[in-house]
Amino acid sequence: MKRVFLLAALACITLSGFSQIKVSDHINIKLYGFVRNYACYDNRESYTSNSEQFYYMPMDWNKDINGDDINEKSNMMLLSITTRLGLNITGPEFLGAQTSAKIEADFAGFGTSNTVLRIRQAYAKMAWEKHDLLVGQAWHPMMGDMMPDVFTLETGAPFTPFSRSPQVRYNYHIKDFTLTATALYQYQYTSPGPDGSKFDYARDAVVPEIYLQAMYKGKKFQAGAGVDILTLKPRSQAATADGNIKVSESIVSVSPTLFASYKNGNWGVKGRITYAENAGHLSMISGYGVSKVKPNGEQEYSPLRSVAGWMDITYKHKVKKGYFTYCLFAGYTKNYGSHDELIAGPYIRGQKNAGYIWRISPSVLYTHNAMQIGLEYNPTTVGYGTADSNYRVKDMHRVTNHRICAMLKYNF
Repeated sequence: MKRVFLLAALACITLSGFSQIKVSDHINIKLYGFVRNYACYDNRESYTSNSEQFYYMPMDWNKDINGDDINEKSNMMLLSITTRLGLNITGPEFLGAQTSAKIEADFAGFGTSNTVLRIRQAYAKMAWEKHDLLVGQAWHPMMGDMMPDVFTLETGAPFTPFSRSPQVRYNYHIKDFTLTATALYQYQYTSPGPDGSKFDYARDAVVPEIYLQAMYKGKKFQAGAGVDILTLKPRSQAATADGNIKVSESIVSVSPTLFASYKNGNWGVKGRITYAENAGHLSMISGYGVSKVKPNGEQEYSPLRSVAGWMDITYKHKVKKGYFTYCLFAGYTKNYGSHDELIAGPYIRGQKNAGYIWRISPSVLYTHNAMQIGLEYNPTTVGYGTADSNYRVKDMHRVTNHRICAMLKYNF
């Protein structure tokens, strides 16, 4: 009922021609969003999500009895489920802080029709002179401060962290520097595990995911460093010959990241490098496996490690009506396997026998007033091979998918 009421209210605001309303002397609401349509062509089967709009990587060879690759087949789709509605809310003072809130949704939730309204962001914020506090679901701070300028839905994943999570985030500002400490739990973007990808592993660990970051932001140059610490509890019970027993297991993973950007006039360059341990919840090709079974039936775990990096260069060219944005994106990730031999699993986002992935993707986006039209060529190559007991991949062969995406977007 609440969902119907919200949609009706948004429709009334839009139809009445107002994008901003004053609820009271202290509360103002501003409506924003866009209608977005993607058309994407692929020349082979690929690992994707969100009705094939969020792209990860092409699938490996799947040879039939005649030696033909079953996965080498073209497909194409046109969808508008990432159309977005949002409310920016400003409110009265609280404990000396300026208060605000955000509610943001799209139609890319999971359902029988794949057009289910889902929450993207929903948080409240209090801002003082030198510090602020955010509580609710928002972009993971490991990627929210700097994203690639590509316009496709995956926004540089799996070469960069991509996630939104329920969180409590504290920022302290010192001139051009910001120190960030965040406690997070999983919900929509979850870690893989023995029972598939689900948020239970993080919930049952009790200890929240912790992210710490220091960032400098000047007029032209931005740089920062952060570290993500994730604790999971893969199981709470184990089966033995005498029946189930309660177990106390956990795995702790540490993922540091560095990022920087520079902008001068119409030119811009950005980049990030991440050492990822068990970072499947961040849409990266990563996970963990079982490294040891104790006499009492409890298991020890070891994270899979990878290094991922990306860089993009953009140029903005103004014309008589509107402007063009040209972007060249390059991304690379390398799987380094586990320090320990794995005897079960691994539980991983992506394909278990992928040794590396790279992508060089040019795009052009034309913007005029509220309308944007874009075209992007996205060739993604994976080195598939044979994984050893540490899940380091050897004897690799290359598999490439050529994706072409067109977008039409109307902003309001």
